[in-house]
Amino acid sequence: MSDRAREAELIEAFKAGDDTAFDQLVELYRQRAYSLAYRWVENREDALDICQEAFLKMFKALRNWRPRSSIFTWLYRVIVNLSIDLRRKKCRERSVPLGSESADSPQGVIPLISPDEIPWRVAELKELRQCIHRAAMQLPKRQQQVFVLRFYQGLPLREVAEVMQCSVGAAKASLFHAVRKMRKKLAGDWHKRERTIDELQAYHTSHQVPHLR
Repeated sequence: MSDRAREAELIEAFKAGDDTAFDQLVELYRQRAYSLAYRWVENREDALDICQEAFLKMFKALRNWRPRSSIFTWLYRVIVNLSIDLRRKKCRERSVPLGSESADSPQGVIPLISPDEIPWRVAELKELRQCIHRAAMQLPKRQQQVFVLRFYQGLPLREVAEVMQCSVGAAKASLFHAVRKMRKKLAGDWHKRERTIDELQAYHTSHQVPHLR
């Protein structure tokens, strides 16, 4: 049975009075909900709080739910909005730029360790992920939403459009502009980064670090 069919079955059971059906709905979408929230707020506790609030809103909405679209699509939209609101609140409180990253994020800051302690290629890939993530978080709100939903969450454009409450054409246009801005931003960052790597390699070579020779 597909998730959509399972979802419809559980919603009908919940509306008929089976409260355990809600727990099964939460379990069905819990991991994807957390993944989406974490991608935005980059903090485990904040992501869990957002998911809890989103599922509470879903509980209240389900009694009168009319299947205009998937409840999963509705849930995505709620999580995105809650995440953006929290990021803005924290930005105001701490004066932290939207593109900042926490140490416990999957794309967190690379620790300052010796090149001997980590393969150079792994460090490069981490830095690339950081650059992409920072650039994505600096996009305008709508483009940022489309980019995260399409490339980080892997939603097809039809579902992205449902979450964004816009046409597929509008979603495509936002995605096009997002990717174009990302390429421009990353081209500049990567050029600077390559210069830094060349300088580091020259330094380590001069100090006879074997694995960079």
